Amino acid sequence: MQALQGRKSWNAGLVLIVSLALFLFVRQQQSASTQGLVVLLGVLFVHESGHYLGMRLFGYRDVRMFFIPFFGAAVSGKRGAVTAWKEGIVLLLGPVPGIAIAYALAANHATDAPIARQVAISLVTINAFNLLPLAGLDGARLWQHVLFSRRRWLEIGFQLCAGFAMAAVAIKAEVWALGIVAYLMLAILPLRWRVLRAADRVRAQGVAVPVDARDLEGDAARLVFREAYDALKWNHRGAKQVATGMELVVDAVNASRPSVGASAALAAAWLLSVLLAFKTLTLVVPRYHPESWQFAPRPRPLNLQLRPPRVLDQKPETPAPP
Repeated sequence: MQALQGRKSWNAGLVLIVSLALFLFVRQQQSASTQGLVVLLGVLFVHESGHYLGMRLFGYRDVRMFFIPFFGAAVSGKRGAVTAWKEGIVLLLGPVPGIAIAYALAANHATDAPIARQVAISLVTINAFNLLPLAGLDGARLWQHVLFSRRRWLEIGFQLCAGFAMAAVAIKAEVWALGIVAYLMLAILPLRWRVLRAADRVRAQGVAVPVDARDLEGDAARLVFREAYDALKWNHRGAKQVATGMELVVDAVNASRPSVGASAALAAAWLLSVLLAFKTLTLVVPRYHPESWQFAPRPRPLNLQLRPPRVLDQKPETPAPP
């Protein structure tokens, strides 16, 4: 329990500044243009600010924003006793504002300007990608509440298929970043499965488990410790690893599922967001790249008439006098 009680959160401002500096350094090494880098930072900041404000609104603890070199940005926090439908809203507050801003720019023809067009396309593509139900993305965590929380085997099966699909796309497109994401998706599945089974065994004991792992004591603390210890591999059973495992088990035990009505509302909001993103793309892309949306017209045959070469009239040469 000392590892749990002694865990301290980093200063949020320091984490943001240091991670942002690393992110800018990595992007500069990749020869990114200054304008593209500013647009990317703005899009990521809008996305993560939505999560951040939602977490603050619903009472998350230890909320902090940070940037991840090569990947993007993230916001972390402890949800505590936050209900499942509120957590679903927090997940949607990340991608939905960016898609709405992109649609507003496209609908009002503000994307006639090149910089506005770049901003709109970046907003809609990055946020629409985050709505996909792939591990680590907002869409996956949303559907975990809406559907997977009712059938845990669906979560493992879906993420397994999604991981192999992303790996195939990464190999086909030769995008190493997608390959890393696919590897991480597949690598965490065994631990996730063991944590879910450990949570089922803890619930079967009928022991009251607090929402915050730092409040564990007595029989609940011993039971969660034993299950978390068994869920970890033998070479990952240090004090910090076990403390993290205990938090994962506690979160899985206390994971609540939204009501059927709330689940339907969250699913409808997700679907409307996807449709709005697609509509925004149809407004932005065809206007400036019509050749990618329709066949080029067939060239008209040339009507060429061959004529004999014209012979110029020439006067006979006058012989020179003798």
